Amino acid sequence: MVFQDSTKPCRGDFHLAVYKDGKIIDRIDDHNLVVDAGRIRLAELAAGKSGSCITKIGVGSGSTAEAADDTELEGQQLFPLTSATVDGRDARFDFLIDNSQANGLKIHEFGLFCADGTMFSHRVRTGLIEKEDDIQIKGYWILHF
Repeated sequence: MVFQDSTKPCRGDFHLAVYKDGKIIDRIDDHNLVVDAGRIRLAELAAGKSGSCITKIGVGSGSTAEAADDTELEGQQLFPLTSATVDGRDARFDFLIDNSQANGLKIHEFGLFCADGTMFSHRVRTGLIEKEDDIQIKGYWILHF
């Protein structure tokens, strides 16, 4: 008898809402790419070789499609997550880019980052968010293991 592991590779879902003056003006519900550096970090965590977990959300201005070898965002700015929770095989990371953060940045891309600055996953949107002090971005990222 041959056993086969039916577990799917780590993948993620990305959700955000853009608020202008407190009213929702845009939503995105999409997938993401877990990059090679994130997969390496998972292996290191499993082997006890790293204690650097996901702690930050990143925003950037790059519009080039995600690639497995991505390590940073263009014009990268990082902010602490508001919470991280686990439900079974899913990890959820909530975030808020507040009115006073990332102002002046034309945001195309988002990333999850470990405490040591390693990019874990990456999402580039087709649309642009012109971040100003009347714009707030709330969202969450779910990683499925």
